Amino acid sequence: MDVDLTARDHRPVVAFVTHSAELSGAELFILRIAGATRRVRPLVVLGEHGPIEAALRAAGVEHVVIPLTETVASHTEQTGGGVRDALGKVSGAAATAVRLAGLLRRHEVALVTTHSAKAHVYGALAGRLARVPVVAHAHSVVGKEDDTSWNARLLRVVFAVLPHGRVANSRATAASLLPPRRRTTRTSDAAVVRCPVSLPDRVADAPARTLFVLAGRVSETKGQDVALRAFALARAAGIDPDARLRIVGEALFDRDRAFAAALPALAVELGIADAVDFIGHVDGVAQEFAAASVALHASPVAEGFGQVVIEAMASGRPVIASAAGAPGEMIVDGVDGFLVAPGDAAAMADAMLRLASDPELRARVGAAARVSAERYRLDRVVEDWEQAVTPHLR
Repeated sequence: MDVDLTARDHRPVVAFVTHSAELSGAELFILRIAGATRRVRPLVVLGEHGPIEAALRAAGVEHVVIPLTETVASHTEQTGGGVRDALGKVSGAAATAVRLAGLLRRHEVALVTTHSAKAHVYGALAGRLARVPVVAHAHSVVGKEDDTSWNARLLRVVFAVLPHGRVANSRATAASLLPPRRRTTRTSDAAVVRCPVSLPDRVADAPARTLFVLAGRVSETKGQDVALRAFALARAAGIDPDARLRIVGEALFDRDRAFAAALPALAVELGIADAVDFIGHVDGVAQEFAAASVALHASPVAEGFGQVVIEAMASGRPVIASAAGAPGEMIVDGVDGFLVAPGDAAAMADAMLRLASDPELRARVGAAARVSAERYRLDRVVEDWEQAVTPHLR
């Protein structure tokens, strides 16, 4: 539907602030919501130049880049471990926050939403400086389940103190915003807004041979090695000898490159190199799932959401997923997918064998998955997001 540009100019401006310009989880959420919302006028503020800029231009979404200071840009979840280091990074965010506050005033921003760990700090500080309300949107689980590291503690304090409102992409993410010791006595006040998915017009016919597909960023936290071990166990147990495993994706961050480089050697070591394809980056995974028999999600740690899980379900494919975090909320085990313990290659192999040997089961679970994915249509998620954040508009 065409939007009247004069009316558009009168909509309240909402800033989406993230430090990253990669086309990854939080940034894809921003791209889709900012391109579809009609109640507010989006302004995306990035901390670096990168691939999302072209996608934002194509979607007609206004965006600017405010480069981060070196101390903020170099900080990762693995950086440092002491109070002094953690507080030093917060102090280093002040310069970025001051520049961002000036931009918020110039653009007459009515609400700031922050979408990454770094942005939760400097974006919220900027909002406070500019006297603009802030909603922090958590897209990943904060730390491990019992994480008491200074980085995790600091981020939980930031969520508790700086924003005026909180949004999370799953109940698991919302719970992680609370300190571990308080989760039994308190419930997070974060509104849960899931991630959107595009549903294809029709479900592709199932392939003639068994093809397992694991798609997503290549990282130890995504479990590509777990999938390889599971496939090796399934082959040893007598799965269809023509079955193949397809690993789609690449390492986006330097810390993941050594892990990614070691995966082909692991396939050789496991004796499955002849049946494994490493595809690298693709622009969209829908075609990969359309060609698959079964989708895999093998993260050994709790996922904040697991975008590829819902994308596979939208394609009408059964998913074998790690039960940690949001996938355990999205899938009803045995109905619209299968859940396995995180990191349990043997359990994943058992599920692979079961689905590979039963085409009727694959079809039934895939059809149920497609129905479940309707809950994550873009229009529904945009409505949920607007209901969560617009009450905070000044």
